[in-house]
Amino acid sequence: MMTRLPKGFRRLTSTALSLSAGIVLVGSGLNAPCMGGVAHAATAPSVAAQKNATHRAVSSRVGQASRSGIRSRRHAAPHSDPEAIQVTGSRAQRFLTTAATVNVLSGRELQELHITSPKDIAAYTPGLTAVNATSGSTPVFSIRGIGLDDYTGNNMGGIGIYQDGVFAPYPVFYTGQMFDTQSVAVEKGPQGFDYGRSSTGGNIAVETVKPDGKFGGYVDWGYSSYGTNTASAAVNVPITDRIQNRTAFSYINGDGWQRDIHTNKRYGSQDQLGLRNLTRFLIDDRSSLLLNIHYTRDKGISMSPQDTDGDAVNGFPTGTVGVGPNAAYNAVNVGTNRVGRNENGGGVSINYTHDFNWGQFVSTTAFDAFRRSDYDNYDGESINVGDYHWNDTSLAQSHDMHLRMDLAKRFHLTVGVYESWDKINGAYTSYRSFLLGVPNGNLTDRFVQQNVSSGLYINTVTNVLRNLDFIASGRFSWDDRGFNGGTIDDAGALTTKGAYLSRLDTTHSYARLTGRVGLRYTIVPGTQVYATISNGYKAGAYFAAPVSAPQALDYVRPENMIAYEIGAKTSLMHNHVQIEGALFDYEYHNRQTLFVAEMPMNITSLSLGPIPRARTRGGELSSTLYDLIPNLDLRGSFAYLDAQATNAVNDIGGLPLLSSVTAHSVLPFAPRFSWNAVARYGIDLPRAYRMTLQTSYTWKDNMLVALGDPNGVTDKISSFGMRMEVGPKTGKWTAAVYVDNMLNKHGNTYSFTGSDNSRVQFLQTPRWIGCDLRYNF
Repeated sequence: MMTRLPKGFRRLTSTALSLSAGIVLVGSGLNAPCMGGVAHAATAPSVAAQKNATHRAVSSRVGQASRSGIRSRRHAAPHSDPEAIQVTGSRAQRFLTTAATVNVLSGRELQELHITSPKDIAAYTPGLTAVNATSGSTPVFSIRGIGLDDYTGNNMGGIGIYQDGVFAPYPVFYTGQMFDTQSVAVEKGPQGFDYGRSSTGGNIAVETVKPDGKFGGYVDWGYSSYGTNTASAAVNVPITDRIQNRTAFSYINGDGWQRDIHTNKRYGSQDQLGLRNLTRFLIDDRSSLLLNIHYTRDKGISMSPQDTDGDAVNGFPTGTVGVGPNAAYNAVNVGTNRVGRNENGGGVSINYTHDFNWGQFVSTTAFDAFRRSDYDNYDGESINVGDYHWNDTSLAQSHDMHLRMDLAKRFHLTVGVYESWDKINGAYTSYRSFLLGVPNGNLTDRFVQQNVSSGLYINTVTNVLRNLDFIASGRFSWDDRGFNGGTIDDAGALTTKGAYLSRLDTTHSYARLTGRVGLRYTIVPGTQVYATISNGYKAGAYFAAPVSAPQALDYVRPENMIAYEIGAKTSLMHNHVQIEGALFDYEYHNRQTLFVAEMPMNITSLSLGPIPRARTRGGELSSTLYDLIPNLDLRGSFAYLDAQATNAVNDIGGLPLLSSVTAHSVLPFAPRFSWNAVARYGIDLPRAYRMTLQTSYTWKDNMLVALGDPNGVTDKISSFGMRMEVGPKTGKWTAAVYVDNMLNKHGNTYSFTGSDNSRVQFLQTPRWIGCDLRYNF
C-alpha cells in the first residue's frame, strides 16, 4: 500500500529556500532585506553581521567584494543589466567566505556564453557533467562523478537542483529555459547542512533577477541556425513604495537540425515558452515577502538518436544509412514512429524574510505541478524495437525555514527545518512489436510513487583564533518512499494479455545522521585555506521503466558517502585576480547507478542497482582575471577525476549483466580530464561606442554512461565558440553575432546498447550561428 502522508505534513505546502550565489542585495536605495539567497553552511556571517561589520576580516572582504563591480561598470552602463554588478559582488563574497568549492556564473556570463538551459552550464563548470538522456526531457547531472544516471525521470539524483530556492525532486521540473537569470551557483560536496534536502554530490542553484524599486527592463530578440527565433523580455515596475513587480518571459522556436532519411521530416526542433511574475512586498524596513508565480511549456519535436548497427529487415535498413566514421551527423531513421514533446507545468512560491540586529529569519514555501506526454525514438530505428511514451504527472511541495544568528561576534549559528512531499503518477510504455514478434507488442509500467522527506539541521562557524575558524554542521534526515505498480504485458506477448510481468507494492523508511567538520584559516585578508570532512546521504530509488523481470524493478537502498576535501582560494588586487583549487577524496557505500542487464526473451534492458563500494579522487583548479590587462577578462578551469568501483558487480538481483563490472572499473559520468577557457576583450570605438570580442573553448574526456554496457561510452567532446558585441557605452542597446561549435564537431554525447543489442548514440548539436539584439530601458 502507498504511504499515507502524516497529518502534520499535509498542512504544509512549500519549499527550499532562496539560496544560490551568495547574499544578493536587491532593491538598491530601499531598506529592503536580502532576498537573493543564504550563505553556505560553513561560510559566512549573517546579513545583519555584514551590515554591522562586526566580524574581523569578513568586513574587509565584503568591502573588496563591493569593489568587484569594476568589470561590470567598465563593460556596461548602470541601467544595462543592473543586476550584473550585484552578482559580481556577491560572487566575490561567496568565493572568499565559503570553505568549499563554489562555482558561479552570472546572468551576464550566461548571456555571453549563449547558455539557455541548465544542462549547458556543465561545459563551463569544472567537475560538472550534464547530458540529455532520451529526448532531452530527463537531463542527467553529475558533480565529481556523483549523480544518478537514470533516464526514466521518476528519481532525483545525488545532486540537489534548486530554482529560485525551490527544490526540484524530478528532472521535469528543471528542463525549462533559464531566462532573466541572475546567477547559477554550483556547490560541491555533500549538502543539506544549511538549506534544503540532503544530497551526496552537491547542489545547483538557479536564481532569477528579483524586483527592485526602479522602473526598467529589456527586450531581447535573436535569430540563429535552422530557423530558430528567440525572444525574451522583462519589465520591472515599482507599483508603490512598498510593492515591486517584475514580469519576464522567454520563447524559442526552431525547425530542428536532424532530418529523417525516408520522410525528410525534421527532428530536434524547439517550441518552448516560459513565463514568470515576481512580486515583492516590503512589509516594513526589516521584513519582506516575495511571491513567485511561474509557468513553462514545451511542444518541440524530440531529438532522435542514431542506431549504428541496425540490420536490414525485408530489405529495409533499421539503422541509419551510412552510420559509421563518415556518417551524416544529422541523418536519423524515425520513419512513421511518433516522436514529440507535450510538456507543461508551473507553480507558486512564497519567500518571507525578516532581519534582526543579530541575524535573519527566512521561510520559503512552494508548490509545483508538471504534466508530461513525450514520445521518443529511443532505439534510433524506424521499427518498434524499444521506443518509449513517457506519460506522467508530477506534484511537489516543500517548506524550508531557518534562523541565522551572530552571537558574541565569534560564533555564527544557523538552525533550520525542511520538509517536502512529492508524488508522481506515471504510465511508461515501451513499444516492442518487432522485438516481441506480435502486433502492438507493448510493455507498460503503470505506477504511483510517493515520497516524504524531512530534515533538521544546525550549522556553526566559530572563530577560535583571530584567523582560524572551526566549522561544525549536523543534520537529521528522515525519508519515506513508496511505490505501487509494475510492468503490464499489453498484447500478451510474454504472458496473459494485461497481466503483470513484474510488480512492486512497498514502502521504505530511513533515518540518517550526517555532518561536517572543518577548519578555515585566513592567511591574509582575501586568502584562505580550508579542510573539511563530511558525509552525505541520498534516499533510496525505484526504477520505473518497463521491465520483464521482477528483479529489475526492485528498490535500491540509500546511497551514503564520506568526503574529504582540502582547498585554497585567494583574491588579489581588489578581486581582479581570483584563484581557487581543491583536492578531494570520496568514499561511497551502496552507490546508486545504472546497469545493463539481460532479461528474459534475450532482451537487454537498463536498470538501477547498487555498487557496494566505490571511490572518487581528484582535483580542480579555476582562475579569473578581471581587467588585469586593460580591457581583457580571462577565466578558465581544469578538473581531474579518478572514479572507480571498488567492488566487482556481476548481476542485479540475480539478473546477469551484459558485461561484468570488475573491481576498479571506471564509474559513469566521470571524465578523467575536462577544462574550459573564456577570453573577452573590449575595444573603444568612435562616438562613444564599444565593441567586445569573445572566444571560448570547452573540452571533456570520454566517459561511461552505464555500467555493464560495452556500448555505453561517449566520445571526447569539444566545442569552440566566438562572439562579437557592439553598442553604445551607455549600454542602452547591444547587437551581437556568435557561433557555437565553430569547428562543427559531431561527437557522441550519450550512447547505450538498445533492446536488440545494437548501439544507439546521440550526437552533439552541430555548428550554430546566430545574432542577438537587446534593448534596455
